[in-house]
Amino acid sequence: MLKKSWFRHEAISTQQANRLVQQYTEKGYHVEKTLNTDPLLWDVAVKLEESRNKQPTPRFMINKVWDSPLYKNPTVV
Repeated sequence: MLKKSWFRHEAISTQQANRLVQQYTEKGYHVEKTLNTDPLLWDVAVKLEESRNKQPTPRFMINKVWDSPLYKNPTVV
């Protein structure tokens, strides 16, 4: 069984929220629609399955500066 976690769409209009709720419920997902702090906007939360195969970041996409001590501790000079 795959792990499920909440995904949130925040501060969206009533029309967008209703459309999202309809689409997610048609697919059988658990959806919650709540009013945002701004009374004109809505938040929609849906419980989705997490990906089973998370691929590691390819080595060529990792910046070499990230391994330097300056990146890990900027106070070192």
